[in-house]
Amino acid sequence: MSSGGRCDRPEISIILPTYNEAGNIKPLYSRLVSALEASGIKCFELIFVDDESTDGTIDVIEALASSDPRVRLIVRRGERGLATAILEGLKRSRGNIAVVMDTDLQHPPETVPSLVEAVRNGYDIAVASRYAKGGGVEGWSRLRLVMSRGASILAWILLPESRRTSDPMSGFFALNTRKLKISAKSGKGFKILLDLLYLNPYAKVMDIPFTFKKRSSGKSKLTWRTMAEYVVQLLTLSSMPKFLAVGALGSIVNLLVFTAVYRSTGIHELSSILGFEAGLIHNAILHDRFTFANRAKWRREGFLVRLLKYNASSAGGIATGVLTSLILFRLAGVEPLVAQALGIGAGFIVNFTLASKYVWR
Repeated sequence: MSSGGRCDRPEISIILPTYNEAGNIKPLYSRLVSALEASGIKCFELIFVDDESTDGTIDVIEALASSDPRVRLIVRRGERGLATAILEGLKRSRGNIAVVMDTDLQHPPETVPSLVEAVRNGYDIAVASRYAKGGGVEGWSRLRLVMSRGASILAWILLPESRRTSDPMSGFFALNTRKLKISAKSGKGFKILLDLLYLNPYAKVMDIPFTFKKRSSGKSKLTWRTMAEYVVQLLTLSSMPKFLAVGALGSIVNLLVFTAVYRSTGIHELSSILGFEAGLIHNAILHDRFTFANRAKWRREGFLVRLLKYNASSAGGIATGVLTSLILFRLAGVEPLVAQALGIGAGFIVNFTLASKYVWR
């Protein structure tokens, strides 16, 4: 084992959350130090964040720290959770570049220098991806593969910010700690990368392929509870439920204005258009302050500019909604208010897609 000296200011911080991984710590340490030093990285720190392991993990790390000052141990008392352990490590880190990885050897230490190099070359986040060209997994059943890919697809659908990587479920990545906003916005789940992608929607992301290895020791932490927490985490971060909630309120505004104008004029076309426009103004205000609050670049424009762009981007949704309402009313004989409500539903997906892509991008 190597026992390098302490750096005055480590360039690289490796964040290593642990819980009952005693059998993996020494081989991880040896391979990680060898990989870093072989690539010319000598000024680094290894930060183990332990949630009060009961199998001797703490003793193993303390022994390493006594012979290598680059090893640091943080033991959290009474607190649990992978995401918060990682955040604790990041908060205590001193490097300009931090690497987050598991300690079970499923994340090969030999990939770390490539992640570091990507951040050195200007990327804000480098993701070790199982699904980038050249990546893969070892020893997974077909069901596990399907579940993993399904979880990634769900992330891409619900969280547009995650589409910058082929593996948004990865727990193995590097980041520029000086440029990124680092916290757990969702407060849920164990995939901290999702929070970082959400909080930094304009960060430059690069995928580095790697092969996810079989666990060599210890037990997997994946349970049905963690999978449920993942779904909750996605829904908490996603703009789609927020867009839907705002849209639901906007629909009420739409229907109220439609009803008032229709009762006054008896003109369905005019009532429908004014109803949709009133709903759009209402929605634009709330999308500014609620739905897309994590995206900052659009704030450089005035609200009227965004409102005009929202009207333009919503033209397809409005056309779909108005056309649906008119067809149902004129041709199918559906009651006017019901026809208008169905038209609102028909335009929702078009509105969300265009608004998130072109207005609050």
